[in-house]
Amino acid sequence: MVFDVEGKVCVVTGAGRGIGYAIAMAYATNGGKVVGAARSAEDLAKLQKDIESAGGEAHVVKTDVTEKSEIDALAAAAVEKYGTIDVWVNNAGGFVDGAMCDWIDVEPDAMEEMWKLNVSSYVFGAQAAARVMRAGGKGGSLIFLSSLDALNACPGGEGCYGAAKAAITHIMQTMAVELGRYNIRVNAIAPGLVQTPLVEPFLTTPEIIDQRSQYYPLGRIGQSSDVANAALYMASEASSYVSGATLLVSGGAIFNSDPIRYLQAISAEQERR
Repeated sequence: MVFDVEGKVCVVTGAGRGIGYAIAMAYATNGGKVVGAARSAEDLAKLQKDIESAGGEAHVVKTDVTEKSEIDALAAAAVEKYGTIDVWVNNAGGFVDGAMCDWIDVEPDAMEEMWKLNVSSYVFGAQAAARVMRAGGKGGSLIFLSSLDALNACPGGEGCYGAAKAAITHIMQTMAVELGRYNIRVNAIAPGLVQTPLVEPFLTTPEIIDQRSQYYPLGRIGQSSDVANAALYMASEASSYVSGATLLVSGGAIFNSDPIRYLQAISAEQERR
């Protein structure tokens, strides 16, 4: 089958829950040998159990991606277990308290933490994987999880996050050019809103979910499986001539500036005054 990762060693960061969990399961159930990384040992144990129950193969490594030494150790663990790395998914990332505000209010420490989690970890992860792929001589696939927030202005609290994801787009494109001669492909996936534990605090009622769904032309909020299917494509031979690309997985939404959320933020600000 073209859309499989049969025999490929696939490292997925942030694999304990949400999008990362879905990607890891997609790889495992389509022939991949999964190396799952996350900060929670409990989440990793569940991932390994679920993969093995589905007939797949997994090795899990407790990892804090904000520490370069732990990223390097993750790559080393994958090589020690399986001998190589074929696919590396930079998925771990997220919001940072203190940086989810208008740019004028972003504090230096919060901005640095945002960059370490969403930019530096991606660079160091890609470096570690690419060095293994280059040494092996077979190439591979590096996949960066980006966001619609990378593509346009996103006022109302997500400016710093969007800037970090925009940086990822540029890094991904440049690495695609630099690593192409080694047959290493580098791509990004940019989801819209996806219903995961990370965003559950913003989706507290059916009415809110319905309201947010109206922003997406396909009429629904994304699911982790939607992103996992895209990651399966990017890791498989079906995308063997795709590099330097950003694949939108956004239900038809093009612009990331969510007018509903922005108006809510403005209303809340007015009430505070």
